[in-house]
Amino acid sequence: MVDDRLPMRSDRAGTPARPGPRLPARSAGGTGAGEVHSAGRLNFTESVGTREEVWEQLGPKIQERVNAKIGQVVEWWATNHSGRNSAVVLGTEAFVTVEPTINAAGKPAHEIRALRLDGATFRRATVTGAPPPRAAAPAARAVGPGSPPSAPTSALSRRLGPSMTGFLGHLPGRAQQLLQEPFLDDHTDLWHDCYFFQPGSGHGMGGGTLRVWCYLANRRYVTFAAGTGHGYREDTGPRSWELTCWRAEVTGNPR
Repeated sequence: MVDDRLPMRSDRAGTPARPGPRLPARSAGGTGAGEVHSAGRLNFTESVGTREEVWEQLGPKIQERVNAKIGQVVEWWATNHSGRNSAVVLGTEAFVTVEPTINAAGKPAHEIRALRLDGATFRRATVTGAPPPRAAAPAARAVGPGSPPSAPTSALSRRLGPSMTGFLGHLPGRAQQLLQEPFLDDHTDLWHDCYFFQPGSGHGMGGGTLRVWCYLANRRYVTFAAGTGHGYREDTGPRSWELTCWRAEVTGNPR
């Protein structure tokens, strides 16, 4: 029997599910497809351990709570920064984030947020090709804490902020649109995050590989993308992409 749950140990990887029909080539609504952003500079920070190792460090209690909610695993990441572990999981039944926090006693703890998903609404799309051409600019925007302010051109851009829009700007325009489309006319709470790293240390003359994950979510929708950029260079970004984008509707309340 295939184990579609997140691994309880780092040597059990789980098999990603591929639920639902494909996303349409163009928006079915009349609101437009969303802004295509300019790429920002990616500020890399090292995670201590692989995603499987970090997941194992979260411990069996958190693992069991997450696995009880998600159904089958679609995609996920886990990372350790400054000694604190976090994880993001897209499952067939729920979207779950695990974030470090401080409990009432002042001790390190984790907050688990789960958005229950309507499996019948799952959609996915494969996006390949090059990112948008980079516009001439004095300097690339930094992506990360302390980034200089930018001048976003839409309400959604202002809600996402320069770090997230700078990251999105590296992705092909179609992927950017699929991720943003459900949130264009919504002004409720919007959660978002991204994670990226370069496997290995050698980049060669053709550039390196960039692995990425990201999500946008509110109380109505979740969008998620994961994949690989090829030929990555700091000054030009990836030369080409292989990405999968997912979308699902939220049902019920966060739990």
